[in-house]
Amino acid sequence: MKNKVFLLSIVAILTGCQQGQNPHLRKTDLSILSPVQAPAVAMYNFVNGLTTVTNPQTELMPMFDTGSYDIIVAPAKGGLTKITKFDVNYQMAAVVTFGNFSLVKVNPNDEAPSAGDKVLYFQKNDIPGAVFNYLYGDLGLETYDVDKVSLTAQSLQTGTFNPSGTTIQLDYVFSSEPIITNVGKASQIYEVASDAFVTKTGGKSIIQAGVFVNKNVSHEKVDKFLILLEQDIAKGVANPNNIKKTLDIYGSKLEQEDMFGISGSVIVKCMKNYNGLGLGFVRAYEHRDEIDYFLNTIMNCGLELDEEVYYQ
Repeated sequence: MKNKVFLLSIVAILTGCQQGQNPHLRKTDLSILSPVQAPAVAMYNFVNGLTTVTNPQTELMPMFDTGSYDIIVAPAKGGLTKITKFDVNYQMAAVVTFGNFSLVKVNPNDEAPSAGDKVLYFQKNDIPGAVFNYLYGDLGLETYDVDKVSLTAQSLQTGTFNPSGTTIQLDYVFSSEPIITNVGKASQIYEVASDAFVTKTGGKSIIQAGVFVNKNVSHEKVDKFLILLEQDIAKGVANPNNIKKTLDIYGSKLEQEDMFGISGSVIVKCMKNYNGLGLGFVRAYEHRDEIDYFLNTIMNCGLELDEEVYYQ
């Protein structure tokens, strides 16, 4: 399995080693660490320098303390908490994912979410839960929550939730891509959360994954990386087949899933009709007020986000 971090005890040994690079893909001397799914997909043209993990909390966040990676793609909340409270040697340079959540209608007879409707959502105490409650918390819904987004898949398929052996008929399920597409429910999306959030806030975005750069890396390298990354993401959003082409060169479907947590063909399905993975690019310093609003007003993180936490 390529470039995977399995044991934290050997990460420091692996980091910085020049792994075999695919000569048909972009060469890079940057070491990049990312969680799988959308954050890793954003790095698709930097796969030669990419290492991915499946559990950000235990496999990725400790790497902020070691300073082993040039670039860490991480939840904005987690990365900025590390910077402001633990003084790690990183700065936030960009935001690259803006929410891949949607409210899916599983009761075809329901016209719009309203008081009394039964809704399942996930990660009550993290970004998905905060976004769900901001968008729909004042509607008087009857809500149920699960810890993992994977636990919403069956409810998307059946329209039911079964806690403690009882069966509850649901009206909506708040889930995320690629699960929604994988279970064939993209056509039943009532509302894309990122769009609804922009509308309700008057233009502000969900702040999900951020790009954090090691202060020891030269500005020349970082600036070049950010320019290319912005271009890559724009091309990928405009035509997700551009992402698939790179992944197909990288390896087989299984190798793609191993590295990115998702294959190129599924990425195209998630993004062909709308930007289901929530990819994008903004410079963090230029959008620091928006980041502050999301983390401290929506998420109630209580972080002191002065200019020094951002890469300029």
